[in-house]
This record gives sequence, structure tokens and C-alpha cells, in this order.
Amino acid sequence: MLRSDSTTITRPAALPNQSPGLMSAPEREESMPFPGGRLQRPAKARSRAVLHFRQVLSRHLLTMSVVAVVTGLGVARVEDWKWLLSPLIAHPVHYLAMCVVIVLGIAIYQRVKRIPWSATQMGWVGYLFLISVVEEWAFRVFLPLYLTDDLGARASVLLSSVIFGALHYFTLRWRLMACLLTTLGGLGFGRLLDVSGDLALVILVHWIVTFLNTPRPPVGESR
Repeated sequence: MLRSDSTTITRPAALPNQSPGLMSAPEREESMPFPGGRLQRPAKARSRAVLHFRQVLSRHLLTMSVVAVVTGLGVARVEDWKWLLSPLIAHPVHYLAMCVVIVLGIAIYQRVKRIPWSATQMGWVGYLFLISVVEEWAFRVFLPLYLTDDLGARASVLLSSVIFGALHYFTLRWRLMACLLTTLGGLGFGRLLDVSGDLALVILVHWIVTFLNTPRPPVGESR
């Protein structure tokens, strides 16, 4: 039995001639991050579907972390980017209060949507914050700085956002339109960083947007 919000879904028995690696039509629909499948492309085989939280960690977090580390090591001059944290360093209590407000907002959203505070759900919310930190350092700071000498500032920001969106197509099997919107979102985050000079603020905005996009881990966690 599969449970998703207040709806109970019974998995049909596999057909006698169905390959163990293939999924039935209902299972393909369930291979998306949550019912309705706003982001993930359906998969024909279990080996291609993102069904579990651990797959998101190994596929997406690991990939984005590698991008952050490799490009970060290529940016030798720390003074080029450390000023982006100066607002956080100067007013840490202010950002702590913002985090508290965001968590309260998440709690209200989950209550309205009837998403329980399970251990997995708490881990998911924490993961979304972590990936927001990693992705902002990787694609709004390190990668643009890494590319800017060869491409110029504007082109480096644009290319970083395109790479940011494209990686979601492969690591999370997002649909093409979702990846295009993610690219535009990356440009928006870049613009916010350029205007505010506040990386911590951009990370918090990224966290909110990411939660609203995917408020729950993949439905395979409920199996």
C-alpha cells in the first residue's frame, strides 16, 4: 500500500510477462517527487527513476558539491568573494530571526497541505537548506568567478545559470520546462546577489523557492 497525503493507492500486481526492471503505468506516475509530478519525468524502469531520498543525495547533492569544490579551488583569491558574507557577519541575529520565520512558514505550509513532520520530512527540509547553500556558492559565486576572465561578467553569469538548470535534467530527471524555469531562477538569484551583495539573503530565498517547488521527498520513501 502506498500512502500520499489522504489518498491511499494500491500497487497492482506485476503482469506475468512483465520484466522485473520495468514499472507499470501507476508505478511510473509514482516515480515522481510527489503526486502530480510537477518536476520529474516519468521513468519506464526503476533503475532510472528517482524514488528515494538517498538517490537525491547521491545524484544531486554530490554532483553540485563537486561543482562547488572544483570551481572553488579554481578561485584562489578569497578576497574576491568573502565580502558577500559581510552582512551575515555583521548582523548574525538578523539572519537567525529570518531562519526562524522561514521555518515557521514551512510548518504552516505543511499543516495546510497535511504534510506530517516525520523524521524524513525534517531531514528533507534540512537538505533543501544545505543544497541551497551549495548551489549558491557553486553557481552564483565560484563558477561565475571561474569563468569571468574568459567570458566576461555577464556571459559567465548566463552560462552558470544554464549549467545550473541543465544539471537538474540529469541529476533529478526534471522535465525540460522545469529546467528552463530553473535557469531563469538562477538568473534571478544572480540578479538579487548583484543588487544586494548579500549571499546569505540569496541562500534563504533559494531555500524558500526550493521548498515550494518540492515540499516533500520522493514518494518512494513511503513504500
